[in-house]
Order: sequence, then C-alpha cells, then structure tokens
Amino acid sequence: MSLRINHNLAALNAHRNLVMTNENLSKSMQRLSSGYRINQGADDPAGLVISEQFRAQIAGLNRAVDNSEGSINMIQTAEGALTEINALLVSMRELAIHAANEGFNDADQLAADQAEIKNALETIDRIAANTQFGTKKLLDGTKENVATINGSNTSLMTIKSSNLSTGIHYVSAVKTSDPSATLNSTSAGFALAGTGTDGDPVNLAEQIYAINVVQASDVASKTSTTGIDIVDDFGNGISFAGTALQAVMGSVAMVAATGQATYTFNVNYQENGGAPTGLISLNVTMASAGTSAQFATDFNTALTGTDLEGKVIASAVGGVFKVQSVNTGADSSLAFEAVTALGTDGSTTNNNQLSTVVAGDSRGVSDNRLSIERLSASTGTAVTTAFTLGAGEQTTMAGLVTLLNTGVATAVGDVSGTTTSVKDMVLALEGTNQVKLSMRDGGSTYKFRLTTADATTGAATNVLNLVKDAAAVFNTGQDAIVTLDGHANSVDKIDYDASQAYTWYSAASGDADRGSVSVNVVNNEAGMAVGSYLLDVTATKFSVGVDGGTSVAFTAGEWGTVYNSDRSESITLKYGLASTGGSESITNTDQSLVFQIGANVGQTTKISLRNMTSTSLGKNLTGNLFANLSTIDVTTAQGAQDAQSVVDAAMNEVSTTRGTLGSFQKHTLESNLRNLRVAAQNLTASESMIRDTDMAKEMANFSMNQILVQAGTAMLAQANQIPQIVLQLF
Repeated sequence: MSLRINHNLAALNAHRNLVMTNENLSKSMQRLSSGYRINQGADDPAGLVISEQFRAQIAGLNRAVDNSEGSINMIQTAEGALTEINALLVSMRELAIHAANEGFNDADQLAADQAEIKNALETIDRIAANTQFGTKKLLDGTKENVATINGSNTSLMTIKSSNLSTGIHYVSAVKTSDPSATLNSTSAGFALAGTGTDGDPVNLAEQIYAINVVQASDVASKTSTTGIDIVDDFGNGISFAGTALQAVMGSVAMVAATGQATYTFNVNYQENGGAPTGLISLNVTMASAGTSAQFATDFNTALTGTDLEGKVIASAVGGVFKVQSVNTGADSSLAFEAVTALGTDGSTTNNNQLSTVVAGDSRGVSDNRLSIERLSASTGTAVTTAFTLGAGEQTTMAGLVTLLNTGVATAVGDVSGTTTSVKDMVLALEGTNQVKLSMRDGGSTYKFRLTTADATTGAATNVLNLVKDAAAVFNTGQDAIVTLDGHANSVDKIDYDASQAYTWYSAASGDADRGSVSVNVVNNEAGMAVGSYLLDVTATKFSVGVDGGTSVAFTAGEWGTVYNSDRSESITLKYGLASTGGSESITNTDQSLVFQIGANVGQTTKISLRNMTSTSLGKNLTGNLFANLSTIDVTTAQGAQDAQSVVDAAMNEVSTTRGTLGSFQKHTLESNLRNLRVAAQNLTASESMIRDTDMAKEMANFSMNQILVQAGTAMLAQANQIPQIVLQLF
C-alpha cells in the first residue's frame, strides 16, 4: 500500500461521511423535535409549496366555517322577528273574522277590533324598523334587492322581487296568444262579440267569472187601467169612427096627432160598463097639435126625478125626434121597448101616431184616434204619430187588438219587426180584457207618451181605459241589469230588429282593476230574463326572457320567475291583464346581504330581505278596498271581508320569506358548513401527509444516523492514526 503523510485520504473520507451523517442526524433531530418533515424550503421545495397552499386553503375554510356559523345566527335573528310578525298577523286575521260577523257586532265592538288591529300594525312596523344584527338592520327594506323599470313601462310589467346583479338588465315579453273567453250557454239572450266573437276580454284574470242577469228588461208600455167592456149587456160591441157618437134610442119624424095622447117609453140604460138601470117607464103626454120640439121638452120633463135624469136626453131638429145618451162615446148604451100610445079615454086607438118607433138598442161610437209622442234614441227629439184605428164593430178582445194593430202598422211600420228606421209599437191583449201599448224595444232608450188631447168620454183612450200622460212624462222601459264579477252593468236597449253591441265591466270607472268583455245583446223579442251564466276567461300568454336567457311561458296577471342565460340571476314579475308585451330596461340595485362562505375568491352567496313594514305587505290585490296592510279597516262589513284577504296575503308573504330564509339557512349555509368542515379536515390530512413527520420512521432514521456518527467518529480516529505508521519507517 502507499503511505503518505501530506494527504490522509482515509481521514478525509471518514471526515466527509461523518459530516454528512451529522447533517442527517441534525435534520432528523429537527424533524423529531418540531414534528414537521419540512422545516425549510430545502427540506422539500415542492412539498413546501403544496403544503403552504393547503395551509392557506385550510385557514380560509376554517374562516368560512366561522362566517357560516355567524351568518346562520343572523338569519335566525331575522326569522325570529318574522315569527313574531306572523303571530301578529294571525291575531289580526282573527279580529277581522270577528268584525265580519256583522249581524252580531255593534259599533263599539268594531271600533275595539280596529283599535287592536291598529296597535298590531304599529308593532309590525316597530319590529321591521328595529330588527338588527349588531348595527345592521334586517327588515326595514335596506337589504332588499331593488329593481326599477326605466321608461314608461308600456308592457305593463310589475316586479315582485329581483335577484339580478347591480346594473342595467333587459326583459322582453313576446305575446304568443290573445285573451279569449267562452260562455257556458248559447240561450242567454246575449253572445260574446269582438274579434273572433270571443269577447275580447280586457284586464280580466284567467278564471271563471259569474255573469248574472239580476234584473230583466222590459218595454216602455201603457196598459188599460181597468178591463174593457167589449160587449154591453144588450149585445153591442165597440165601434170606432172619425167622430165619437152618442148612443141613440130612436130617431123618428113626428106624425100629426088627431087628439091628445100619452106615450109610455120603457128605457134601459148602461154606462161605462156598469150595471144596466133596468127598464124605466116614462109617460109623456103629447098635445093633439104638438110639435116634435114640444114633445122633446115634455120627454125631458118626464125624466126629472128618475134614474135616467142626466144620462139621456130628448131632442128634435127639423121635425125629427130622438132620444140619446148624454155621454159621447162607446161606453154609453141605450135599449127600449115598443112605444105604447094611450088616448085620453084610456084607449089605444092612437098607436099609429108614433108607429115608426120600433123596439131596439144601440151603443155609442168612439173616435178612432190615438196620438203617440216618441223620443228618438239618436237625436233626442220628440216625434208625434197619430194612430187611425179601423172602423167596424168589435165584439171580441182578439178582434179589437187586431183592429188596433192594423192602425199601428199603418202609422209606424210592420209589427212583425222588419223595419229599423222607426221603432215599432204594438198593442197586445193583456190578461182577458185589457190592452197594452208597447214600444218594441226593451230598456229605457226608447220612450213614448200618450198625448190624446180629447178628454171626452168618446176619446179612444177612454174607451180603451188608457190614461193620457202629462206633457213632461214619458213611459220608459226597464233596463236589464247584468253583473260581471259583482259589478252592475245596464242594458238600456234590446232591439227587436237587430243585435246591439255592449261592453260589460267588472268594476267601476277609474278602478285600476276594471276589466271588460264585449257582447252582443241579440235580437230577442222576449228581452233578457233573470239568470246566471259562467264566463271562462283565458288571459294573454307571453314568452318572457331576461338578458338573453331561456324564455319562459307567462300568463297575464300571474307571477312568474325568469332566469338569465347561466341561471345565476333571476327576477320575479307579472304582466298586466291588458298588456300586449314588449321590452323593458331595468336598473337593478343589489342591496342583498352577501356572505363569504368559501375559502376562495368569489365563493359567496347572497340573500335579500324584503321590507316587512305594513305599507309593503298585502299589496297588489285585485278588487280589494285596501292598497296594503297598513290601510285595512274592519269597521264595515265589506272592509272586514277585504281585510281578511289583505291579512292572508301578508301572512303568505311573511311565510314565504320565512321559508326562503329557512331554505337559505338549511340548504345554503348549513349544508355548506358541513361541506366546509369535511373539506378542512381532508385538506388538513393532506397537508399533514406532506409536512408532518412520521415519528416512527424518523426515529429509526435518527437511530441509524446516531450509530453512523459514532462509527464515523471511530473510523476518523483510526484514519488519523494511519500517518503514525510512517514513523515506524524512520
């Protein structure tokens, strides 16, 4: 072997290995004492990078866990307040139901109910204003996502809630179908009109409405005040002529008398349908040289003190003697038996002096004019028409009505209803012995009055027992009253010649919820009868999208939710019942509560808390007296009913918000919290595998390095002895 003293290679080798072993032993001792496998970058550069990333994630996860736990406490604070608001609403609903018991409550009870409701409303507002978590208010509307419509809102859109990000957004509604309606009956006296004869419903929600005819239509008419004496007790019917005539008993030329004689007249009389007087004997003495005028005077003298006085009268003109009723017209009748003439000696030898007078009976003749003044529906001017009644004796009511209608047809047109320029009138049999003069259109549009000026008993109006109208009085028909969803509509014209177009409304003019439907009141001489019908309305349909997202089917008047393209944002809205669609620009201000629930950037969630003040609850109710919860008043029956609807809507809104908060807590915060804890645990385990010391393994390594140090030291000592061997050579 070579022996050198300047370079002891064995010692150098032993020293090198000893140094390395010492370093390994030092690292092993550091790992064992710190518990970490990586104490500096040189221990495991890649592992250090990974473990530091894990450490950041773990720290973020642990903080996210804390965030979620704190957020749950905040949500529970808000829900606790909502629970109390809901309890107040339940109490208010109970009070409204009590107040609705109108038959039982007095004014003091209703006032007490209203006072308690007022106190509950104040408490709700106080809870909404003061509920806070730390200094952050939760239910006063400052944490609500606010969306406002830019422009004039021509699409009639209403926003209920928004989950859009802050900024400008665009909502577009394309109409896919028009509104329509159907009736459940085709025999109602009216039919749906408009485009496609579907009623063209406007501002009516999609549901079934009640249409009730609560008052039937009727025509403008006049009816005989009493029955008509069509045939008198002597078998005479009613006759009409140009001039009213008296009933005449006889009309004879006087025969020259050869001596004084007494004549006995047996007269029977009936007036105005009353009972006949029965035969009344009148003894009239005629001088031998008497004239017809003298005999008439003697006859009238004989009437004095009898039941015929003032009812019949004798007259003589140009040598003609006659007896007639005092009243002019067909309501006076006379009957008499053959005249008996007695001589002064009691004989009947002078019978031939008045032999031309024969037994018989007669009835007066009425005039044949009725004067009718009608108001024109279009111009409002009065038009007078004179009815000329046909001549001839009538002994039946049917014949009389036919005769009268012949005159009506001649004056104003065909009674069958074929004319439209002048509204027809008709005379019809009413009961068994009366007549009814009517316009041939139901309702109050057409009016007339009976203006016959002749007030004598011979006037046709008197014979028919029709009362003349005063100058300012017109006979008006009764309008039909039709309710749509409870609102009354008047049908003032049912034209027997043509259908008439109407628009029926569901609310009064000026009411924001006023809806309508178009109808035709059809040609129907029976008018409109009382009855109930069902109107089934289908509202307008739309296809609605926001910011280019998938379109959603909407029905006018109903709430719906539409999402953006990645479904990360949404908005809940509805379109008015009169909407035709369109596009709207929306400015959204997101005031939602934002929660960091993850370990990384952007791992957040948010929730908006709606305004829970009484002015913001129970809004947008159709057909309700109250605009919102704060305005309810139960001191009237209708108010108590509508208050129940408002409170129910408010309870639904509070319950929905509670459900939203509960869902957010359960499915977002608590679920995420469990996930965070699992992730933190797994990441910690992964970081531990990279960075922590395996103590058993490292202890074995430590023992090995310890032994190597001892061996290396010993060998270094031995190597240092090698140069001593060279001295032996000297």
